[in-house]
Amino acid sequence: MRRLAAILAADVVGFSALMQRDEQGTLDQLIAFRRNCFDPEIAKHNGRIVKLMGDGALVEFASVVDAVACAIAIQTGIKAQTDSQIQLRIGINLGDVITTGNDIYGDGVNIAARLEPLADPGGICLSGIVHDSLGSKINARFQDDGEQKLKNIETPVRVFRWTAGDIATSPVPSADPGAGKASIAVLAFDNMSSDPEQEYFSDGIAEDIITALSHFRDFFVIARNTSFTYKGQAIRVDQVCRDLGVRYLLEGSVRKAGGRVRVTAQLIDGENGAHIWAAKYDRDLTDVFAVQDEITQAIVSAVAPETIGAETRRVRSQRTENLSAWDKVLQARWHLGKFAKENNQIALDLLSRSVKSDPEVSDTHAALAHSHIMGMLHLWRPDTRDAIQAGEDAATLAVQLDDQNANAHAILGMALCFARKFDDSLVHLLRAIDLNPNLAIGYGNIAALYGVSAEFEKAEQSAKHAIALSPRDPLKAFWRGGLGIGAFVTGRYEICLQNAVEGLKEHPGYASLMRQETAALGMLGRTEEAQASTQRLLKAMPDLTIEKVRKIVPVRYPEDWERWLEGLRRAGLPE
Repeated sequence: MRRLAAILAADVVGFSALMQRDEQGTLDQLIAFRRNCFDPEIAKHNGRIVKLMGDGALVEFASVVDAVACAIAIQTGIKAQTDSQIQLRIGINLGDVITTGNDIYGDGVNIAARLEPLADPGGICLSGIVHDSLGSKINARFQDDGEQKLKNIETPVRVFRWTAGDIATSPVPSADPGAGKASIAVLAFDNMSSDPEQEYFSDGIAEDIITALSHFRDFFVIARNTSFTYKGQAIRVDQVCRDLGVRYLLEGSVRKAGGRVRVTAQLIDGENGAHIWAAKYDRDLTDVFAVQDEITQAIVSAVAPETIGAETRRVRSQRTENLSAWDKVLQARWHLGKFAKENNQIALDLLSRSVKSDPEVSDTHAALAHSHIMGMLHLWRPDTRDAIQAGEDAATLAVQLDDQNANAHAILGMALCFARKFDDSLVHLLRAIDLNPNLAIGYGNIAALYGVSAEFEKAEQSAKHAIALSPRDPLKAFWRGGLGIGAFVTGRYEICLQNAVEGLKEHPGYASLMRQETAALGMLGRTEEAQASTQRLLKAMPDLTIEKVRKIVPVRYPEDWERWLEGLRRAGLPE
């Protein structure tokens, strides 16, 4: 029987010399090591000892996380036994194995065996496929030794090295925020066509989806070389998810008939087998690459928010004292999307606790910045200037902690816009989109910048693209706000009003849209409606005045700013 497995090969360093010096003492130490450390750790990490070979061992695991955690535990355990002369070298690989009786064979085993002698005494060598599959699930550092030519192995293997001391505390899942994030594997899409040459198209879609999802800091995505090892096999979703240590699985199929192609995809929760999302796409196959790009975009635009939605529902059911740093961020984002003072405060509390327990999580500081800005926009914080500065400081720290975090750049761009640093804002918003071309908040926030800069067409295009990427996103109200202010300052009052009315149906009480509705009615001369809108606005924000709006809303050009305030004056907002 053929299957995918993580293989651990171990060997005692200098065993022959130890035996020559003290045969009985060495055997006693080896037996004690097996009894007290090796065998218990194998059992603890769900491994199976395939065979023992005097001073060596071959062990099989269903999960690379278990295999590596077990190896580090063993090496750390040996080091703790100060009176022991036993030292191991360990090699770990992930690959196909063939089972015959209790034994296993195949390249997966051979590569593990060739990696083992490359390890330092007391160290571990991983193949590249193992390292890619780990992501940030193990609290350890691995040195990239590049591609190595292994004896009797045709293709060079990328090798990663761990030595004793390259771990903060113990071999347990990392407290790093990535460890708790949504983990997903994208399997090779099945080619259901009779033409085997269509394999490149089905593989290409799955590869492009993996690449696109990998741009999201919200996900840990299994590398293609690992997830594609299941290609052509009958699988059980729960088993694959356990093997790869992921929570979600995306699978699909491609069927071509004549000049048409049909692609199906489904997102499955590996813990309970529930289908979270499924879709079917029919296209004319006129330009293969264009169709591939279009379908990939459609699938990623659906899968990314659906997965985060599933994660948020999972986290919402947990007690707050049991939440990881990432779980706190997810809960805080949910509260921020409610646009209510009490929810904003809950989000602040969650994020403040997260910072105290782990101050180096980029997404926590980005969410804090978002909270400060929302508090300022709705007058939940009366200290407008301080709130904007707090938002800028928190977002700046988020980017400093992780310069590759597209979401952090998007929120820093938002904060800088409110700080009236428009050129700097554009730099970070474009950086966000460059880092992740499918990031809805990147396009949505740049729509706001274009809006206050009187670039209506760009604001409209960006806002529509953001909404297409994440149509049920709670931040859609802010993106609509960018579109609305752009319409207003360019004299498109009817468009501004229509956008505000539609947005307030979805997000009643959202400050920017309420102000835009009031100002647009004022400029349109619809006096009674404008006065009624002003009363609703003052009920939501009793202390709001023309002067406070001037401090809150960063309209870029003075003449546009005065037009914006004039609309509010005509509607009856006090000075």
